[in-house]
Amino acid sequence: MRSTRHCGGGPLPPQMATSATIAAASAGRLRAFKRWMRSQNIDCSDALNLIDHAKEGISVRTLCDLHEGDLVATIPKHSCLTIKTSGARNLIEAAGLEGYLGLSVALMYEKSLGHQSPWFGYLQLLPENECIPMLWSLEEVDSLLLGTELHKIVKEDKALIYEDWEECIQPLLASAPVELNPDFFGVEQYLAAKSLIASRSFQIDDYYGFGMVSLADLFNHKTGAEDVHFTSISSHLAPEDDAEDNHESDGYETTDDSEDNHERDEYENIGDREQLS
Repeated sequence: MRSTRHCGGGPLPPQMATSATIAAASAGRLRAFKRWMRSQNIDCSDALNLIDHAKEGISVRTLCDLHEGDLVATIPKHSCLTIKTSGARNLIEAAGLEGYLGLSVALMYEKSLGHQSPWFGYLQLLPENECIPMLWSLEEVDSLLLGTELHKIVKEDKALIYEDWEECIQPLLASAPVELNPDFFGVEQYLAAKSLIASRSFQIDDYYGFGMVSLADLFNHKTGAEDVHFTSISSHLAPEDDAEDNHESDGYETTDDSEDNHERDEYENIGDREQLS
C-alpha cells in the first residue's frame, strides 16, 4: 500500500485548509491588536507573550520569571472603553444611563461601528459573549439549575435585564439624535454586552468610572488572588481638560501569589473585579 502526503504546490485537503485558515485569522487579529496597542501608547512588557488559540482564545504567558512589583504594562486611560470615552457619550448621558447599563450601550455602539470604531483593534479580539447562566435559555435554566438557589436568581435577573432593555435601550433606536443600527442593540446583544462587562470590566477612577481595559482583561484578576495588580497613577473627579487627562495611565504590577509565573492563560474572569489603588 502506498502512502501519500501533501508536498506543496497543489490545493490543501479540506481539513488542512480549514486549520490553516483559522490559524491565519488568529495570527491576523493578534497582529491587529498589537498595532492598535501601539497606536494607543499601551506599553506591554517584553517579558509577556500574547498567544491566540483558535479554540481557547487569547492567553498571556511570561518569557521569564517575574517578581512581585515588576511593571508588566502601562495603559493610558483614554484607551479604556468607558462611557466618558465612547462616541456615544452624549447619547448615553442625555438618556441618563449610568453604570452597567450605560457601559453596555457604549460597548454595543462601538461594536456597531465595526472598523470605524477607535476600539476595533481591541473589540475584534473579544468573544461575542461569555458563557454564563444569564445567557442560557429559560429551558436550559430550568433543566440545569432547577433545585438550586441560582434557579430563581437567574430567572429574576433575566426578567430585569429584559425590562432594562425594553425601558432604556429600545427607545434609543427611535429617539437617538444619531441613527443606531438595530442589529446591534437588540436584547440578545444587550445580554452579550452585559456578560462581557460582568467578566472583564475594571474600576478605573472616580472620573472615568469603570470600563473595558484592553490587555488588562487578559490577566487573572480575581479579587484577593490575582496574578497582577491594577494601580492608577492619578485619579481626578472631573479633569479640566479631558485631553490632558488622557496622558494619565494605569499600571499593572505582578504579585507573587502564583507558584508558576510562566503561565498566565486564564481568559475568562467570571464576574471578578480589581479595584484601582
